[in-house]
Amino acid sequence: MALTRSAEQLIARHVDSVGALDLLLLVHDRRDRDWSAEELCEALRCPDRWAAEQIARLEALDLLGEVAPQRYRYLRGRRFGAAVDEIARAWRRDRAAVTRQIFARPPGGQFAR
Repeated sequence: MALTRSAEQLIARHVDSVGALDLLLLVHDRRDRDWSAEELCEALRCPDRWAAEQIARLEALDLLGEVAPQRYRYLRGRRFGAAVDEIARAWRRDRAAVTRQIFARPPGGQFAR
């Protein structure tokens, strides 16, 4: 599976776990819906604090926006929207390859934030 450079960069710099990808793809695939942090935690069976951190990260990337108090919805950001679409397609085709990409560390062995 070959991803474009933009998709590889999104994963390398901003997706540090399969759980983070699960959250991103959940809101991407159900973009017609808005979510509370609690609903995301229930859907993903994750801790509240972790979900809040992921929400903040996605907001900073313009991939998630607050549409009402404490309600969030996927935004197809100009910078990474096409990359997220591509990652979602790749995930459906070959989850193992995308997972390997998540754990492939960029030079220096740390994720850029």
